[in-house]
Amino acid sequence: VLLLAVGYRDGGTAPVFSDIAPGSRPVVDPVVQAMVLTDVVIGATVTALLLALVVQIAKRHGTVDPDELSELRG
Repeated sequence: VLLLAVGYRDGGTAPVFSDIAPGSRPVVDPVVQAMVLTDVVIGATVTALLLALVVQIAKRHGTVDPDELSELRG
């Protein structure tokens, strides 16, 4: 929410310049919104990867309790 607030401009519109001349009215900063969207996608990807690893550990060892996974210790 903080990053979205940084890119906000009071009275700003979407940064689509097909109907207006650039600089004629304030627009919101699309870079901040793109960064937030990228962050959400990366977070979902990391979560899916970790969940897949947990599923594989549960299939191979029958548990996900770290104390019972003595085979994984070095």
